Amino acid sequence: VLVKTETTDPTKNPTAEFIYLDVSSVNKETKEIETPTVLLGKDAPSRAKKLIRTGDVIFATVRPTHSRVALIPEEFDEQICSTGYFILRTKESVNNKLVFYFLLTKGFNEQMEKLQKGASYPAVTDNDVKGIMFRFPKSMIEQQTIVSKLDSLRAETQKLEAVYQKKLNDLEELKKSILQKAFAGELKSKVLQNVIA
Repeated sequence: VLVKTETTDPTKNPTAEFIYLDVSSVNKETKEIETPTVLLGKDAPSRAKKLIRTGDVIFATVRPTHSRVALIPEEFDEQICSTGYFILRTKESVNNKLVFYFLLTKGFNEQMEKLQKGASYPAVTDNDVKGIMFRFPKSMIEQQTIVSKLDSLRAETQKLEAVYQKKLNDLEELKKSILQKAFAGELKSKVLQNVIA
């Protein structure tokens, strides 16, 4: 389902700027690119070798169970990512977002867990990822229908996560406020005033 991707060497253009995505550039919770780095070719790290294009799906092969997966938006077209990523560029017969969602499945994650090697720095190879079986409907219309449903579900879950995160943050602020008042002796005096009243 994939086509071959390209490598590049930014050090050959030492004064040219490029955007670099290292393994920590993808947020493992949101699956979004959050911390890209702008570098000059002469400052390129040795792992800055893989050329990315709009629509590519990148998957971090280092600590694969962290599930650092992202879709490359247009703003990062023809930029560079770390060799710590495997780039999945799909053939025309496969919807790239279907591959993106497949990489988030429990089944795929379990396979990566079995294949990873190394205790302190667990990783899988590009070939490990390439060797995974991927079942999908041949019809592009059916693929798009599945992707649309998954997009809606993802949007809803992100909304719920945001609501619950806000509630957790509010509770944490309340706890801090109560503790501060307790240590300042304000809680005791208010309780006493209420008892006297």
